Amino acid sequence: MRRILTTLTVLLAFVVASYAQREISGKIADEKGNALIGASVTETGTNNGTITDENGMFSLQVSPGAKSLEVSYIGYSERTIQLGVSNTVEVVLSEGVVLSETVVTALGLNRNKSDVVYANQTVANSELNNITNRSVLNALQGKVAGVKIGQASGAVGSSTRVVLRGEASLTGGNNALVVVDGVPLNNASVSAGGGTGKAGDRDNYVDFGNRANDINPDDIESVTVLKGPAATSLYGSRGASGVLLVTTKKGRFGKDLKPRVSISSSFSREKVYLVMKQQDKFGSGYASCNGCGGGTEIFMGENFGWGAPLDGRLIPWTAAPVFEDEDGHLINLPLTNGKIEQLSRPYSAVKNNLQNFFDIGQTNRNNISLEGGGENLAYFISFTNFNNTGVVPSTNYYKNNILMNVSAKLSSKLTSSFSFNYAKINQRGATEGGYPFGYSSGTPAYSFALQTPINIPLNELRDYNSPYHDFNGFYGQYSINPYYILDNQVVRNNVDNLVASTELVYAFTEKLKLKGRVSTNFSNSNVTENNPVFRYNRALSWSDGVLSDFNSARDNGSLGGYKESSNKLVDLNYDLIGTYDTKLSEDFKLGVVAGFNSIEQQGRAVAGSTVGGLIIPGFYDLSNSAETPRAESSNFKYRLYGVYANASLGYKDWLFGEVSARNDWSSTLPKGNRGFFYQAGGVSVILSNLFDLKIPNLSLLKLRTNIGTAGKDAPRYRLNSYYEFNPLLVNLGDDYQIRFPFGSIPGATKLSRIGNPDLKPELSTTYEFGADLGFFGDRILLEYTYYIMDSKNQIVDVNIPWSSGYSVVPLNIGRMENKGNELALKVTLMQKNDFSLKVFGSYSNNKNIVKTIIENDNPHDELNIFSGLVHFSGHGSLNMVAAEGQPFGTFKGTNFVYQDGKLVADGTGNTKQSSSLEYLGSTQPKFLANFGTSLNWKGIGFNFLLEGRKGGLFFSGSKLSSEFNGTASTTLLNDRKAFVLENTLVLDDNGNYVTNTRETSAYNYFKGLPAAAYLVDGSYLKLREVAVSYTLPTSVYRGNFFKGITFSLYGKNLMYWLPSSNTFADPEVGGVGGNSDANGIETSSTPSQRSYGIEVRLKF
Repeated sequence: MRRILTTLTVLLAFVVASYAQREISGKIADEKGNALIGASVTETGTNNGTITDENGMFSLQVSPGAKSLEVSYIGYSERTIQLGVSNTVEVVLSEGVVLSETVVTALGLNRNKSDVVYANQTVANSELNNITNRSVLNALQGKVAGVKIGQASGAVGSSTRVVLRGEASLTGGNNALVVVDGVPLNNASVSAGGGTGKAGDRDNYVDFGNRANDINPDDIESVTVLKGPAATSLYGSRGASGVLLVTTKKGRFGKDLKPRVSISSSFSREKVYLVMKQQDKFGSGYASCNGCGGGTEIFMGENFGWGAPLDGRLIPWTAAPVFEDEDGHLINLPLTNGKIEQLSRPYSAVKNNLQNFFDIGQTNRNNISLEGGGENLAYFISFTNFNNTGVVPSTNYYKNNILMNVSAKLSSKLTSSFSFNYAKINQRGATEGGYPFGYSSGTPAYSFALQTPINIPLNELRDYNSPYHDFNGFYGQYSINPYYILDNQVVRNNVDNLVASTELVYAFTEKLKLKGRVSTNFSNSNVTENNPVFRYNRALSWSDGVLSDFNSARDNGSLGGYKESSNKLVDLNYDLIGTYDTKLSEDFKLGVVAGFNSIEQQGRAVAGSTVGGLIIPGFYDLSNSAETPRAESSNFKYRLYGVYANASLGYKDWLFGEVSARNDWSSTLPKGNRGFFYQAGGVSVILSNLFDLKIPNLSLLKLRTNIGTAGKDAPRYRLNSYYEFNPLLVNLGDDYQIRFPFGSIPGATKLSRIGNPDLKPELSTTYEFGADLGFFGDRILLEYTYYIMDSKNQIVDVNIPWSSGYSVVPLNIGRMENKGNELALKVTLMQKNDFSLKVFGSYSNNKNIVKTIIENDNPHDELNIFSGLVHFSGHGSLNMVAAEGQPFGTFKGTNFVYQDGKLVADGTGNTKQSSSLEYLGSTQPKFLANFGTSLNWKGIGFNFLLEGRKGGLFFSGSKLSSEFNGTASTTLLNDRKAFVLENTLVLDDNGNYVTNTRETSAYNYFKGLPAAAYLVDGSYLKLREVAVSYTLPTSVYRGNFFKGITFSLYGKNLMYWLPSSNTFADPEVGGVGGNSDANGIETSSTPSQRSYGIEVRLKF
């Protein structure tokens, strides 16, 4: 009987629960009866909600006690619908100003858009993920006004740099702060390399990217961009360069919500798009370089493309390895029938030779997520596998992401949340840079390919096990086979990156809440570098059909080596945040935020490397070092405390004001003066709510203004002078070094920087003015902002006399100004029935000027950002500087000389170079712009995005090296026949300028160009994204377990338009490895790629 009663009770409970569940369905339409696609329907007072389908239909399970629904749609007035007996509702929304639209602001607080007094822009998940992107930063390209996003290179996992409103710090870094669910991300780059192994090494680096790349775009709900101090002051000194607020997906509270599963999978192929144009008329050798190689016309051991005209004759082109006996006589020549065995090829241009050097890249991404919740629990769990095989052979990038967001209502007043965002990356890179000569420089593969004459079939070099392409048979006398290096010089990086937080929110009342949060960002990067053992034998090459010894130009080989390094960074953040929101009266509302923030950061780097080569070839371990291996380590600690407050006041629906203040205390500033204070305030007025402006079709007119300051503390360890323990004294490579300890005797040496105990924080002040306009019920939305930002007390290392015992001292000396305009436009051209068409665009410009470097009587002080860009002789010098009266990132070097508007030649008939270094222009563009559209019709979606930049210069290492060795198309000047430079003057013996009549050659012309010739216009226009999608109608799978099926085809960087003068490199690619401030420097980096892909998304 007891079992029967138990069973009946369970059945009764089940029946009651079934009847208790209530499902509300209906349709949302506009006043004309047109379905509104994607309208939001939410149970009042909960997070339980859904959106309408392509027919404007919705279905939502609500709790038994639900009394109303909130219905909203962008551009339409929000409505509250009371629920009665019927489970079906028909809702009509009218066009109007959406004052209640919510945006995410500092500290992740949600605010009504109408209340915000500063410019901000939010990019939703649907806009970010029109196509599959490898990172959230790449996904943001071209979607936010005033944001400049640059790629270090096209290599797998390379670094991305994000700058908001121009460069504001001379040396303190200008990357925007990335905040993930309230946790600041340590976005440092990781680099390695066969030489110095550091970011910023022009000739040799492997860029392993920065940690913002680790965030999975599929997990993101939205990204909000906060630009000025009025928006970012609550983040303290770390937010001085702007903030990207990344909000990941969360579950929802609601009774008896069904779990929702989403699965997506995409596949794409990448192909390099080459800006570089090579000449295809002359081959390897010296015939067309005016005697630079003596009488030799065709020399197959040379990477010079200054040989004889290509005529299709059959010639031997690989080297012939030979061996010596003890007396130095040549023996063991590879003879066949008494002749040296060699490969022969036509002396002709190889079609698509440079393109053939690269592989076709592939990217696979698979994601599964689970979302659900109940009355007291909400969760979102996601797993993503991302695999990218690079276009450079043997390179790859593998990433796994796990995201778990869980929230629980522990009581009616206490809510807890936990977030776990983990990324595991395994990456193999390749050396990049501009100097491919000799193994000691790492042999950057693309740089080598650029400097290979067009008659050398690069694709055939892949078989380096062939005797004709190995070390001894390899054609070139300066380099080794790049495919051997790509396969055997293995440089890997393994990364663990964790962003996690746990928080408790206690609601004392509905108005007063207190949040406590502990969060961390832990990252661990482990880099290993395997350098193989090999040696050269003597070799002979073909010089005009005759074997010639070219062994003297080659390296002796490599003894091999192994390096490993580990970098651990731990950020611990403690936050206590109180909020109070209330209506003071019928007309006034008040919001107050006050908080405490503690940041503790620790880092440790450990590195070891073999010395003197490897004992056992192919065994890569420190224990295999021929001599005592080298080891070094470093660590740091940093701490910052901050207290802050923010108050916002609104009057009716038309006047809003806000003030904020923060005080930080930093461990990098001197004792007794570690605190620094900054504040912000602003006002906005919605005139369209205050007056009847009688402007036809005007639905919104909002004016806003604000002023704010932002502080930035000093870099670590600038207050005192420091010593390095057991330093390296003499370094002639791994084969010969002298360092402490000598036996058991340790040593120390002081570093070259003397400490400055009087440093003050950097300080920026920004004035912002703006207007928001809406027309036709906000179908047209226009946002305009003008800003002026003054940055002073810049902390700069200044050179001092060596007689002081040091070389530099950090001082507060610099001052810089940025001012500009931002314009963003969104237009809903049509929203009718099953059809919607929207367009958007933005325009921004920023004028940057360095006001002062040092306060003195010299108006020409300057600071070197990057020196020695030109590494071939004959071109003078080129540096990147910050100079008074010039924009940040100005190039300074030798220039052309002009007289009366005409070019001046020297006594040889070539261009004359300036006798002193001149300012040649900067990397700063005149403006940035984008334009895109979004179309939806009966489940078919179409999106495209154009993005462009006008102006700004970049240094092209590809131009320098390819013009030097004759492979660039520009070297076909006058078909390489002797010529006189047109419209040029020359100084005669009497000191007068007369017409130049002296002939020169293409080789001598390019050999003597000043450094200014290698600065290229950085303008571009790119078809950044194109996507076509189709969502199957619900009628196709109604009754099945599917809730949505979408197919997409997409492409990225499909087309580009560049100035006619740029036939060398992509202006977007350039940053000297990592995310340093020395951007605009292209060093034969891996080219960007076009990608084509397909994606499937399933919902259950």
